[in-house]
Amino acid sequence: MKKYIAVVRCGFLDGCAYRGNFITGMLANFIQTAVLFFVWKSIFAYQEVVNGYTWELMRQYVFASFLCSSVFSMGFEMDTAQRIIKGDIVMDLLKPMPYRGMLFFRMLGTAGMEFTAGLVLVGAVYLAVNGLAYISLVRSLLFFVSLLLGMGIKFCIQYLFSLLCFYTDNAYGVTKARETLTNFFSGALIPLELFPGVFGKAVQWLPFRGIVSTPCNIFIGAIPLENCLPQMLLQFFWILLLYGLGALLGKKAFGVIAMYGG
Repeated sequence: MKKYIAVVRCGFLDGCAYRGNFITGMLANFIQTAVLFFVWKSIFAYQEVVNGYTWELMRQYVFASFLCSSVFSMGFEMDTAQRIIKGDIVMDLLKPMPYRGMLFFRMLGTAGMEFTAGLVLVGAVYLAVNGLAYISLVRSLLFFVSLLLGMGIKFCIQYLFSLLCFYTDNAYGVTKARETLTNFFSGALIPLELFPGVFGKAVQWLPFRGIVSTPCNIFIGAIPLENCLPQMLLQFFWILLLYGLGALLGKKAFGVIAMYGG
């Protein structure tokens, strides 16, 4: 356990050392949230309800989605590609701990800093805009549990995309593809309930939903309390499935490195 605590500490120190990246990333997410806030405000000025969402619910959703998007926002695909090109990835694979576990706990240290800063920022703005009227203690606790599960899903997806860097030097394209898919299909930009027809039903079953949509809808009350546990179990199911897929694809990706070395 001590070695994993040391890795978490290293991840936290990395985040502090490269605080410029952290600050610009947080600022970019905040600007995106501010733009979405005023866009939805303009829409609700002309109609009171949009697919079941009122302006009060949408305001809460926007702030909650900012917190969900800010955690684990710094992907590691670019770093993985650089380590592969330099050959440092071999040392990572030889360390006395699983490669994926090392990545997770290192990112966990950075995520702790992201979560704390995001919670303070979004909490202050949320209270200034909405006050305490819409906050439920039970739903807030369920929200944080669902948020942790969403972090697990997001990490597993990032890990799968990072494995593509073993086959290509274009890590920038891999990172942007993952960011686009995650933001669009997780509900970070638009609530998934607003997607039309069969497409709207299909995205409800994708793992991306568990990153933003599920925690946010639990928080704002769009998901009844009796359905919160099944939704969180679905998040856990996706973690297990993506974890298994990562283990399978990881063996093949690591084999590419061994083949090049031979």
